[in-house]
Amino acid sequence: MSPDLALFLGNMQAQFMSLQQRTNELESLAATNARLTAQLVNAEKLIADLRSQLASQGNCQITTNASTSSAPTTPKEPGTEASTWATTAAAAHNSVVVPTALSVCKTPRPPSVRQVAASARMFAIPTGPKGYQYVYIPRSRRLTHREVRNSLKTLGVDTGRILDINFPAKDVVGILVHNQYAEKFQTTLTTVAIEILDAFDPLDPKNIADPKYKSLSDSELEEVAAELHSDRCMKALKYLRPHVAVPVGHFFCDQGWISKEDIPVHSVSGPGAGIHDFQSPSRRTSVAMSE
Repeated sequence: MSPDLALFLGNMQAQFMSLQQRTNELESLAATNARLTAQLVNAEKLIADLRSQLASQGNCQITTNASTSSAPTTPKEPGTEASTWATTAAAAHNSVVVPTALSVCKTPRPPSVRQVAASARMFAIPTGPKGYQYVYIPRSRRLTHREVRNSLKTLGVDTGRILDINFPAKDVVGILVHNQYAEKFQTTLTTVAIEILDAFDPLDPKNIADPKYKSLSDSELEEVAAELHSDRCMKALKYLRPHVAVPVGHFFCDQGWISKEDIPVHSVSGPGAGIHDFQSPSRRTSVAMSE
């Protein structure tokens, strides 16, 4: 056999082996493609069944987060694409990813006992004691308003009934509550051995700890103590809701802590409803005359 013929036959055999290998890869790819297509059909059927069940149970709106992608098709001509698809199919041989995700609507959270009680109080006939009071308790260190609220909540206090928290002295916390809640509030505190400072006077000059007032006389210190407490009351009114700020303002005025002109007023109708302000009688008169 001549060398040229041997070389020709060798090349033909190599090409035949290459074609045979590619044919095997294409057959494997076609089988994998058919299997994935069947699994995809089953997955889509399962998704449709789940949608039907969810819709019948809760009339929930179901959304699709990803669109279904079609399975790769067999290339028309063998070549590099065939090898690429064969490799991809082999990697996904044992797993099928369903690209469709279902989101089910959440059941609304039922209102808490506290929310129900607060809503019921809006329509209840006023009974029991009226008015407000500050309950004074000791503190062992400097505290923030958030720390006081969180600690009281831990002790079982309904913090929604707390109207104001202030610090009239370096070792005292003042908590404003309605008289109807005062007894229960104090009972909750005394149950955990917290002392109620019934004799505390927010106007006592001894509460002033700022050294800049050290040189003042006793009468001047009394005036400063009254001004500081008045400022605390005015600040409390600014953070209260209008329907609460007005009666609390009258309570502060009755105690002599603020003047009548400092009682907040608010509009009960119109664009400014629900927004309270601090107006003097002269300002109220001028507003009324301008209308």
